[in-house]
This record gives sequence, C-alpha cells and structure tokens, in this order.
Amino acid sequence: MNVQKTGSLIATIRKEQNRTQQDLANELGVSSAAVSKWERGIGFPDVSLMEPLAASLRISIAELFKGERTENNVDNEYESLLSDVVKVSANEITKKKKITNWMIAITVAVLYLMFSVISHKWEITWVVWIVYCFYRIFTEYIYIILVIYRNVRNGGKNGRLFTI
Repeated sequence: MNVQKTGSLIATIRKEQNRTQQDLANELGVSSAAVSKWERGIGFPDVSLMEPLAASLRISIAELFKGERTENNVDNEYESLLSDVVKVSANEITKKKKITNWMIAITVAVLYLMFSVISHKWEITWVVWIVYCFYRIFTEYIYIILVIYRNVRNGGKNGRLFTI
C-alpha cells in the first residue's frame, strides 16, 4: 500500500470525472482538505471510507489499496474479502468509540456523585448532569438519525456514517 500512488490515483480519476475535491468530499462526508491530503499523499482515507470512495471513483477496493488500475478485473472473491476486512475494521473502530464514550459517562457519573457528596450541593450539579445526558443522547442516537436522513435525502449516495 503506497500512500503516494493511491493519492495520485484518486486525483487522476477525480479529474477524469470532471469533479472537484469539494464534490468528492461532499459525497463522502469529509472536508475538501481531507481529500487534498489524500491526493498529495500526506494522509490516507479512513478505513470506513474505502468502500464508498472506491464506489465513488468507480474502481475496486483492491485498485484503491494498490494505487493503480488493473487491466484484468479483480477476482470477485478477493474483492469481497477486502470489502469484509474494511467493514470489520470500521465496526471495530465503532466499538472502541462506544466503549470510550461509556467510560466517559461512567467517569462523569462518579465525579458527579463525589462532588455532590462533598459539597452537599446537589442542585448545581444537576445542570452538568442534564447537559451531559443530552450530549450522550445526541451522540448515540440523534446524530446517527441525522446522517441516515442526509444519505436518504441525497438519493442513497454513499455517505459516511459515524457512530460515536
């Protein structure tokens, strides 16, 4: 996997399709700066973006990883395997983010209880607790619903679905 070759391939195909970095970024749900970094070989797309990016560029995931177009079609089994690896990796990242969020929730709850017991001022901490609860609800449910709605509204185009 060569970051420079992959970046050059992304740029070449995007230009062949007469698309701007912003067009590609909007379709994938990332910033145009991220696309620019990929194309310059400074960064590499997140694993959760590999399949949508390949679909957007109309190439295989294998070609994207390899950084060059292949003359013969990649074996469907190989492409399916790469797709599964990408999905498993994205799911693992999602699980880690959820675990981190729940660790933060537990830490905040413990700190809330400690502060309340020490200060004997339960009413002040209720504001902090309520704000945090809204944050948790937003990150767990509402944000996901908003992203799904955006993808449906865009005609089902590949979009990035973050689960925090």
